[in-house]
Amino acid sequence: MTKEWQTFVRKFEDMKEGEAELFIKDLTPGPRKYDNKHVRATVSRSKTAEADVMWLRSESGSVAPEPWYINILEELPEWVPGRPWENVFDAIERAQKEKS
Repeated sequence: MTKEWQTFVRKFEDMKEGEAELFIKDLTPGPRKYDNKHVRATVSRSKTAEADVMWLRSESGSVAPEPWYINILEELPEWVPGRPWENVFDAIERAQKEKS
């Protein structure tokens, strides 16, 4: 069953194809709708047979005109190290740099 997800980006052009670490929200109807996950995934503008639909939203809440597609590779811990008031995008970027 194809699922439908949503993620937030500062600007739509910030999203790049390839592997990414994201927080995603489940939009698929059912009891798990609106659950959040922190994942490592591959994202693409073009659909593959096993890909789920992913909608991008900007920080202001605008929805991208076209969907992206996501293949979840791994579920990560539900949190990212950082300070309570820190922007989550900055915390994810710093964590990715520390892994490299």
